Amino acid sequence: MTPSLFVVSDTIYDEDVKRVVNAIITSRLDYCNALLYGTSTVNIARLQRIHNTAARLITGSPRSDSATPLLRELHWLPIVCRVDFKLLVFTYKAMHNDTPVYLCELVCPYQPTRTLRSANNNMLEVKRTRTKAGDCSFAVAAASLWNNLPTVITTGDNLTSFKRLLKKHLSPIAY
Repeated sequence: MTPSLFVVSDTIYDEDVKRVVNAIITSRLDYCNALLYGTSTVNIARLQRIHNTAARLITGSPRSDSATPLLRELHWLPIVCRVDFKLLVFTYKAMHNDTPVYLCELVCPYQPTRTLRSANNNMLEVKRTRTKAGDCSFAVAAASLWNNLPTVITTGDNLTSFKRLLKKHLSPIAY
Protein backbone atom coordinates (compact mmCIF):
# COMPACT_ATOMS: atom_id res chain seq x y z
CA MET A 1 0.00 0.00 0.00
CA THR A 2 1.55 3.28 -1.07
CA PRO A 3 0.98 6.49 0.85
CA SER A 4 -1.20 9.04 -0.86
CA LEU A 5 0.44 12.24 -2.03
CA PHE A 6 -2.71 14.22 -1.26
CA VAL A 7 -3.12 13.47 2.43
CA VAL A 8 -4.23 16.60 4.22
CA SER A 9 -4.55 17.00 7.94
CA ASP A 10 -8.21 17.01 9.04
CA THR A 11 -7.73 20.06 11.24
CA ILE A 12 -6.21 22.09 8.42
CA TYR A 13 -9.08 21.06 6.12
CA ASP A 14 -11.67 21.94 8.78
CA GLU A 15 -10.13 25.37 9.33
CA ASP A 16 -10.04 25.99 5.57
CA VAL A 17 -13.70 25.03 5.23
CA LYS A 18 -14.61 27.41 8.07
CA ARG A 19 -12.66 30.24 6.45
CA VAL A 20 -14.21 29.69 3.01
CA VAL A 21 -17.74 29.37 4.38
CA ASN A 22 -17.36 32.50 6.51
CA ALA A 23 -15.69 34.45 3.71
CA ILE A 24 -18.12 33.57 0.96
CA ILE A 25 -21.43 32.44 2.41
CA THR A 26 -22.04 34.04 5.80
CA SER A 27 -20.51 37.36 4.80
CA ARG A 28 -22.92 37.52 1.85
CA LEU A 29 -25.86 36.61 4.07
CA ASP A 30 -24.96 39.38 6.51
CA TYR A 31 -24.25 42.01 3.88
CA CYS A 32 -27.10 44.56 3.99
CA ASN A 33 -29.43 42.02 5.57
CA ALA A 34 -31.12 44.78 7.55
CA LEU A 35 -32.79 45.59 4.24
CA LEU A 36 -34.51 42.19 4.38
CA TYR A 37 -36.79 43.27 7.22
CA GLY A 38 -40.38 42.50 6.21
CA THR A 39 -39.46 40.52 3.11
CA SER A 40 -41.54 37.52 2.12
CA THR A 41 -41.21 34.20 3.91
CA VAL A 42 -40.26 32.57 0.60
CA ASN A 43 -37.14 34.74 0.32
CA ILE A 44 -36.28 34.20 3.99
CA ALA A 45 -36.68 30.42 3.53
CA ARG A 46 -34.27 30.46 0.58
CA LEU A 47 -31.66 32.29 2.61
CA GLN A 48 -32.25 30.00 5.58
CA ARG A 49 -31.56 26.94 3.40
CA ILE A 50 -28.22 28.45 2.40
CA HIS A 51 -27.49 29.23 6.04
CA ASN A 52 -28.35 25.66 7.06
CA THR A 53 -26.09 24.26 4.34
CA ALA A 54 -23.24 26.45 5.56
CA ALA A 55 -23.72 25.10 9.09
CA ARG A 56 -23.64 21.54 7.77
CA LEU A 57 -20.44 22.25 5.83
CA ILE A 58 -18.67 23.68 8.84
CA THR A 59 -19.71 20.88 11.18
CA GLY A 60 -19.28 18.14 8.57
CA SER A 61 -22.83 16.90 9.14
CA PRO A 62 -24.77 14.99 6.52
CA ARG A 63 -27.51 16.70 4.55
CA SER A 64 -30.20 14.67 6.31
CA ASP A 65 -29.36 16.08 9.76
CA SER A 66 -31.51 18.83 11.18
CA ALA A 67 -29.82 22.21 11.04
CA THR A 68 -31.36 23.66 14.20
CA PRO A 69 -28.99 21.91 16.64
CA LEU A 70 -26.05 22.80 14.39
CA LEU A 71 -27.00 26.47 14.35
CA ARG A 72 -27.36 26.43 18.13
CA GLU A 73 -23.97 24.71 18.49
CA LEU A 74 -22.31 27.32 16.28
CA HIS A 75 -24.13 30.14 18.15
CA TRP A 76 -25.70 31.31 14.89
CA LEU A 77 -29.10 32.96 14.83
CA PRO A 78 -31.62 32.04 12.11
CA ILE A 79 -31.92 34.51 9.25
CA VAL A 80 -35.03 36.27 10.62
CA CYS A 81 -33.29 36.89 13.93
CA ARG A 82 -30.07 37.92 12.18
CA VAL A 83 -32.02 40.57 10.29
CA ASP A 84 -33.54 41.84 13.54
CA PHE A 85 -30.13 41.72 15.22
CA LYS A 86 -28.50 43.79 12.47
CA LEU A 87 -31.34 46.30 12.45
CA LEU A 88 -31.13 46.72 16.22
CA VAL A 89 -27.35 47.15 16.10
CA PHE A 90 -27.82 49.92 13.52
CA THR A 91 -30.43 51.47 15.81
CA TYR A 92 -28.04 51.40 18.77
CA LYS A 93 -25.31 52.99 16.65
CA ALA A 94 -27.72 55.64 15.35
CA MET A 95 -28.77 56.53 18.88
CA HIS A 96 -25.11 57.00 19.81
CA ASN A 97 -24.22 58.90 16.61
CA ASP A 98 -21.99 56.13 15.24
CA THR A 99 -23.76 55.99 11.86
CA PRO A 100 -24.17 58.49 9.04
CA VAL A 101 -26.30 61.54 9.82
CA TYR A 102 -29.19 60.41 7.64
CA LEU A 103 -29.67 57.31 9.83
CA CYS A 104 -29.27 59.25 13.07
CA GLU A 105 -32.03 61.60 11.97
CA LEU A 106 -34.45 58.69 11.46
CA VAL A 107 -34.18 57.60 15.10
CA CYS A 108 -36.21 59.91 17.33
CA PRO A 109 -36.47 59.44 21.12
CA TYR A 110 -40.01 59.10 22.43
CA GLN A 111 -41.15 62.18 24.32
CA PRO A 112 -44.65 61.83 25.76
CA THR A 113 -46.95 64.85 25.83
CA ARG A 114 -47.56 64.40 29.54
CA THR A 115 -45.58 62.94 32.44
CA LEU A 116 -45.46 59.14 32.26
CA ARG A 117 -43.45 56.48 34.05
CA SER A 118 -42.32 55.15 30.67
CA ALA A 119 -40.68 58.46 29.76
CA ASN A 120 -37.31 57.23 31.11
CA ASN A 121 -37.36 53.83 29.38
CA ASN A 122 -35.14 54.87 26.46
CA MET A 123 -37.92 54.26 23.94
CA LEU A 124 -38.15 55.52 20.37
CA GLU A 125 -40.98 57.23 18.57
CA VAL A 126 -42.75 54.92 16.11
CA LYS A 127 -43.93 56.88 13.11
CA ARG A 128 -47.35 56.05 11.67
CA THR A 129 -47.53 54.68 8.16
CA ARG A 130 -50.30 53.63 5.83
CA THR A 131 -48.56 50.92 3.85
CA LYS A 132 -46.72 47.66 4.46
CA ALA A 133 -43.66 49.14 2.76
CA GLY A 134 -43.79 52.06 5.17
CA ASP A 135 -43.85 49.63 8.10
CA CYS A 136 -40.64 48.07 6.78
CA SER A 137 -38.76 51.37 6.60
CA PHE A 138 -35.82 51.83 8.92
CA ALA A 139 -37.47 54.54 11.02
CA VAL A 140 -40.55 52.43 11.79
CA ALA A 141 -39.02 48.96 11.95
CA ALA A 142 -36.08 50.03 14.11
CA ALA A 143 -38.29 51.90 16.56
CA SER A 144 -40.83 49.09 16.91
CA LEU A 145 -38.14 46.44 17.41
CA TRP A 146 -36.26 48.69 19.86
CA ASN A 147 -39.36 49.38 21.95
CA ASN A 148 -40.01 45.63 22.31
CA LEU A 149 -36.61 45.02 23.89
CA PRO A 150 -36.20 44.79 27.67
CA THR A 151 -34.85 47.94 29.30
CA VAL A 152 -31.73 46.10 30.48
CA ILE A 153 -30.65 45.67 26.87
CA THR A 154 -31.50 49.17 25.63
CA THR A 155 -29.52 50.84 28.40
CA GLY A 156 -26.30 48.99 27.54
CA ASP A 157 -23.00 50.71 28.27
CA ASN A 158 -21.24 50.01 24.99
CA LEU A 159 -21.79 48.31 21.65
CA THR A 160 -20.07 45.06 22.64
CA SER A 161 -22.22 44.54 25.73
CA PHE A 162 -25.33 45.54 23.76
CA LYS A 163 -24.59 42.92 21.09
CA ARG A 164 -23.94 40.25 23.73
CA LEU A 165 -27.16 40.99 25.61
CA LEU A 166 -29.15 41.21 22.40
CA LYS A 167 -27.89 37.86 21.14
CA LYS A 168 -28.63 36.32 24.52
CA HIS A 169 -32.16 37.76 24.28
CA LEU A 170 -32.78 36.59 20.70
CA SER A 171 -31.39 33.04 21.08
CA PRO A 172 -34.26 31.59 23.17
CA ILE A 173 -36.77 33.25 20.85
CA ALA A 174 -35.08 31.73 17.79
CA TYR A 175 -34.91 28.17 19.04
